[in-house]
This record gives sequence, structure tokens and C-alpha cells, in this order.
Amino acid sequence: MTNDFKSHFDAVSARALGELLPGERAAISYSAERSSFMRFNNGKVRQSGVVEQADVGIKLWKGAKSYSIQLGLTGEAARDEDGVAEAIGQARALMPLLPDDPYQAVPEAAESSDARYPGKLLPEAEIPARVLGPAAGLDFTGIYSQGLVCRAAANSAGARHWFQTETFLVDYSAWLANGRAVKSSYAGREWSDAEYAERLASTRLSLENLGRPEKALTPGKYRAFITADALNEVVTFFSWNGFGERGLRQGESAYIAMREGREAMSPKFGFSQDFSLGVQPAFNDDGELAPERLVVVRGGKIENAIVSSRTAKQYGVPSNGADEDEGVRSVAIEPGDLPEAEALEALGTGVFVSNFHYLNWSDVQAARVTGMTRFSCLWVEDGKIVGPIKDMRWDESLYNMLGSKLEAVTKERHLLVESMTYEKRQVGGSLLPGILVDGLSFTL
Repeated sequence: MTNDFKSHFDAVSARALGELLPGERAAISYSAERSSFMRFNNGKVRQSGVVEQADVGIKLWKGAKSYSIQLGLTGEAARDEDGVAEAIGQARALMPLLPDDPYQAVPEAAESSDARYPGKLLPEAEIPARVLGPAAGLDFTGIYSQGLVCRAAANSAGARHWFQTETFLVDYSAWLANGRAVKSSYAGREWSDAEYAERLASTRLSLENLGRPEKALTPGKYRAFITADALNEVVTFFSWNGFGERGLRQGESAYIAMREGREAMSPKFGFSQDFSLGVQPAFNDDGELAPERLVVVRGGKIENAIVSSRTAKQYGVPSNGADEDEGVRSVAIEPGDLPEAEALEALGTGVFVSNFHYLNWSDVQAARVTGMTRFSCLWVEDGKIVGPIKDMRWDESLYNMLGSKLEAVTKERHLLVESMTYEKRQVGGSLLPGILVDGLSFTL
């Protein structure tokens, strides 16, 4: 694999654009990584290695037709250039067979950008000792990954974009013999032994709490403090039937009532799409550049929707550089004024929620989400931890959780980096606080 991904991208994209015939236009997207990883179980290394890979996506337009191609690359520029040329020829032969697209949006953006976020990562030889050493004595299971991740885009209108970031992620769980576990992560761009040790100290304390007798709750509404880790699962629903302009126009969004002013979230709640976090590029695969920061919800009301070029053409509204699926990227929720150290006291009596899982819409039109508690979710009385709760299903409208029932938001926020590694390390992440909710509905 090449030692210079940027030069590799420049060569491959130049060849692809150079293959275009009169009347043809194209957009080139590129992804690459050089990652070290270590899988571990019971505090021991089970697998480790290095992954280097790159691939390219090409979207070709001619007339009212378009065709998309995805290719794995070898890292040898000459060989990859020939492969791209061959793929474009095959696409050209297939395009006459396709139907016309009335809302085709060929990118006209011609901006350029170059964003690089260097990190301070662990020396590869020190990864086992620095990651597993502080967890000695724990049944410690998970995966560690770190390294360079690159994304790039170019188009025939002249756009050229490059993004690279260096991040690390320890995605782990620590288990007790009774089958209970604490699930957490430590991620960022600059490794700190002190911060990692602090995270593991919190994990050890949580394990002590999980050793206490379990409390079974009856269905009902309970005060709940929802940590940033748990809230991260909820953020998915900002994109899924979410704040995209197309979904709001076509009746698929969960937030139509909010758009129309019939519902609102709390004045304490707001979030932005913020690319200054350095975890995701601001450009999309067609080479269109989004604003560095776009306020989506301010003071509980929608200020901006997420708009792709296709939707812009269909409805005559301005695009803001969104992907075609109009998902919210690089979410940053606004902080509040509750110190995390005072969360238990503020909760009083209720449930301390560390993790959610298996979330889904239960009623899209009411923005109602259902899910399960998981791992170290605890019962608290008078600001003191009593013990773990039995896992329960919850079902709540986001108009309540982030609206009428939202009591407080923490001052502190945590950067949670995308942990998905299907096919490649994914980019993305969110900067999130914890929230205090006066009434989360537990159903069974």
C-alpha cells in the first residue's frame, strides 16, 4: 500500500476525470486508512495487527442518467488508474439502459479544502502495556484501534477536498462473575494515561456497585440521569426519520410537528452539526462543502434542516452540503449548567442510565423511541447508589425526553468517536453531555 494517500488520491482522481467524454460529468470519493488494532479478552491480547487499505467511489452522469461504482484499490497508482478507467468504460456502456432521473443533481460546487487533525497516539510496541496494564485484575474485553483515517472528494466542476484525522478508541466492557458488566469507551485524538486511568477507576467503582443486590422496578415513570454514552444511542434518531428536509417535506420525519410549531423540545436543548470536532469531513461524496457549523435546533426549535442538492432541486430550497441521505453528521449538543459531579444529588431518587441498546422507533409521528437499559444502570435513592436494576424496556417520546421532561444538561461534554469498523474504520462522532429527565417511561 502507498505511503502517501494524498498523492494516491490525486493520481486516481485525475485519471478518472481525465477519462470523461464530452457531456459526461463525475464525482470521485476516496477513503483510506492505516490502522493498528488489538482485540483483547479477559485482559489478554487475542489478536493484533495493522490494516492498510483504500477504495474509491465514482459517480458518472450523462444527460438525465447516472451510475455509481465502488472499487477497492491496491495502492499501486498505475494499476489503480487503469482499474478506474476500465470501470468508467463499463459504467458508460450500462448507462443507456437506465431510466432518466427527473431530480438529478449534478454537483456544481468548485470549492477546495484541506483539513488535517494530527493526533498523539501510542507507539505500536507500547499498545498492549498501555491499554491492558491499567486494567490488571479486571475481566477486560474489547477492541483497541488507532491510526490515520483519510477521506477525499473531487468532481468535474473543479472541487477538490482532503480530510485526514488520527484517532484512537478503546471500546471495552469489564465483567463480573455474576454476568453483569460495565460498558464504556475512551476515545480521542491525543492519548492521556491519566485520563485513561481515571476512566478505568470509574469502571472499577461501577463494578463494585454492580456487585450489590439487584433491584427489580415495576413499570412506570422514573426520574433518570442519562449519561453521554447512553445519549449517544439516541442521537441516531436525529438522522433516522430525522431532520432532513426531504423527510420533513414528504412526511417521513419524526419532527414534522416540531417543524410546524405543534411540538417543541426544551429551551435548554439545542444541537449543531459541527465539523470543528475533527472526526468527520465537512464535504460529501459529491465534493460539496457543508458549513463548518450549522445550528439545527436552538432553544428547542428547528433552526435549520439538513438539505442535499437533490432535495434543493426538487423543492427549490438552498442546499447546505448534506449527503444524499440527509443524515446529521458530527453532532454537538449544547452544554448546560449541571456539574457531572452533582448528577446523583440532582437525580435524588431514580435511575442512573449508563447504556441503552436495541433502540427503535415505536411511533415515528410522535417521535417516540423504545429501547432497553443495559450494563451498569443503577437505582439511586436520595443521591446514593443502591444497586443495579434489572434490565428494562423503556418507551418515550423525544418531545418528553428532550422537551417537557428535560430538567438539566451537564456542563461537561464527552467526545464519542464512531466505533463501527464494517469494511473499514468509519469516521464520525458526537460531542455530548449527560441529561437529567424528570420521568422516563419504563414499560416492562
